[in-house]
This record gives sequence, structure tokens and C-alpha cells, in this order.
Amino acid sequence: MKRWILSWAVISAALALAGCVSSAPRLTPQQEAAIEYNQRGEAAFRQGEFALARDEYQKSLAIHRSVENQEGVARELMNLSLVYRRLGNPSDAHAALDQILSGPGLPFDDKQRAEAAYRKASFYLDDADAANARIWASKALDLCRGCPAEGRIYNLKARMSLPANLNESLQLARRALALNRSAGNKSEEANSQRLIADAAFQTGDYASAQAAYAAALQLDKETGAPEKIALDLMGLGRSFARQGKRNEAKEYFQRAYLVSEGVGDVQAMSEAAAELKKLAP
Repeated sequence: MKRWILSWAVISAALALAGCVSSAPRLTPQQEAAIEYNQRGEAAFRQGEFALARDEYQKSLAIHRSVENQEGVARELMNLSLVYRRLGNPSDAHAALDQILSGPGLPFDDKQRAEAAYRKASFYLDDADAANARIWASKALDLCRGCPAEGRIYNLKARMSLPANLNESLQLARRALALNRSAGNKSEEANSQRLIADAAFQTGDYASAQAAYAAALQLDKETGAPEKIALDLMGLGRSFARQGKRNEAKEYFQRAYLVSEGVGDVQAMSEAAAELKKLAP
């Protein structure tokens, strides 16, 4: 019925804003070089130049390792895991995350390991390996213990429960919603709302689904996420269509088509066009 949009963004260097604060300490030459490589990698990633992004992130990683900056090492390994996925190298993506979970050298903290476990679970789920996805999601939650990724982990577990266990999915998504709202994470809050909407839709509660899709839409507009906006609009269109409100449904499908056209998402455009065709007299 729908495609899933990963909620991760490429992580920018935490020190990138240091120069904007007058009281911040001066950066070392190594820090400045690592930030520069990270920013080049992020720019290449956003432009779809994934081989170049890999090279730049690896240079930043080498610098962080040379000064035992574990925060920087973890950041670049996570960035590399995403790049390897885009390059079609899933084993390298998992290997990058495994270095955080059980690699040699200084240990990483539980927050960093929870993030790595979460990403492994997401990768396995995207590859239709539900068994390993559940194992790693549980490991992520065990490591997390109130970490910033907790709401995202519950979103992932809710996603895993669809469509086989709708009541469980609703419960997990509602817990995720509370966590993400408390953390002020609007992107993940929107994902929680969409999961609630998807589960409600599949139970036949189209009015509740409509309300949750509308809430997700507002949040996704605030965060500027066009692919997710299109998903929300499609959900609203389908909810109205199931309630027999053809005109309202048509309007939302048209909006979804235009949003997808704006970002060049041909598959999403095709899905919206197919729904519009169903409504044709």
C-alpha cells in the first residue's frame, strides 16, 4: 500500500557551529579538517554522489580515530553505513555499525551503540529479514534506556507489527508518539502519527486514520519533508475514498501527485495517478 521513508538524515559534525559562538574554544587543526571532510561528505551525499561521500567520510573518520574522538568516530561510521547502503553494499553497511557495537579500541557508550543497533534493525527490516530486525530492535531498546533514539525505536517496532498485529502496532506507535513529542522531535512525531493512521486505516477506522494523517501532514510540512508529505496526502486520499467522499479523495491524490512531481519521484507519481484512475467516472 505504501513505501517507507527512512527517518534518518546524514549527521552533520557536532562542532560545525562552534565558530558561531564567540565563547567557544578554538578548534584544533584536526577538528577543522574533520569538519571540512564531513561537510564535503554531506554535500556529496545530498547530491547523490555516494562514492565521493564515502571517500570524504572515510577521511573524517581517520582523523577522529587518530585523536581517539569516539563521538566523531561513531558519527562517521553511521554516515558510512548509509552511504554503503546507497552504493548497494549492505554487508559493508552492517560492518560499519558492528565497529560501534563490538569493534576494537576504546568502547562506545550505550547511546551510540543503541543508535547502531537501531540502524541494523532498520536495515534488516528494509531487506525483509523480520527475524533479525526484531532481534536488533530489542537490543537497541535494551541499550537505549531513555536515550534520544527511544521514540524512533518504538516507531520501528510499531512498523514491524504492521499489518499482522494492528493492536500492538497502535500501542507501540502511541508510546512512540508520546516519547517523540516530549523530545520535540517533529520528524519522528510525524512518523508516529502516520503509523497510527496506517494501523487505524487497516482496522477500518477511516475517520481516525484521517485525523492522524492530517496531524502527520502538518508536522511534515513544518520539517519540510516532501516525500513524507506525499505519503500523508495519499493516506488522506485513501481515507476519504473509503468513506465514499470521492471529491475530497480526488483533491488529495492530485496534491500528492504534484508534490511527488516536484521532487521527481516517478513511483509516487504513478501511485497517485493509479488512485485517481480508480475515481474516474
